[in-house]
Amino acid sequence: MQPVIGISGDIKTDGVEVVRLKLTYVEAVRRAGGIPLILPAAPAHELAPLLERIDAVILTGGDDIDLRARGIPLHPRAEVMDARRQQAEFALASAVHQCDLPALGICLGMQVLATVAGGTMHQHLPDAGYPSLLEHRGVHDVEIMPGSKLARALGELRPSVVSHHHQAVERVPRGLRQVARAADGVIEGIESIDGRFLLGVQWHPERSPEAPATQRLFRALVEAARGA
Repeated sequence: MQPVIGISGDIKTDGVEVVRLKLTYVEAVRRAGGIPLILPAAPAHELAPLLERIDAVILTGGDDIDLRARGIPLHPRAEVMDARRQQAEFALASAVHQCDLPALGICLGMQVLATVAGGTMHQHLPDAGYPSLLEHRGVHDVEIMPGSKLARALGELRPSVVSHHHQAVERVPRGLRQVARAADGVIEGIESIDGRFLLGVQWHPERSPEAPATQRLFRALVEAARGA
């Protein structure tokens, strides 16, 4: 049977409030052999029964995390996601950490996985000593740790990736480890230390759908979902 892959949706308001998702995520899952299911930005008690019916999760990209909920002043350059989406993303990430459901966090999704587990964030990379955002607003290479689950999933150690972000994980929390970096040292990949399929990438693999590493990454998620 084809595994069902839950994909977190975003909330946007432009006259009418909508839950939306870029079709590139949907197509990446279909291409990898999974059945995509868009998850609503819902509270934990509504997400719980949905999680019982899916085989893996993708936490998608989006706007910034509002760290004021954690007692951290908001950076003036931050553009925070809808509060309802943040509640839903945090609930989804918490559930993923507590169960064996395979999961892939993409850009914001990686940041959410790290933050929920106790990690910290760079709210604006230039203020953290990184001189330019050019490396993180386009195509660049990343270095993957040999022997990591991410390296096995991608099938290469120096993929060319597409990024678009100004925030990044500062400190990786317990239970996760850093497995990829950009040339300037920004953390580009994390994974669980217990061997389960729980990966986060700071770049946007769905924006380079034809890249072999992208296709292998989504296939690896779908294969992990088959065994869940």
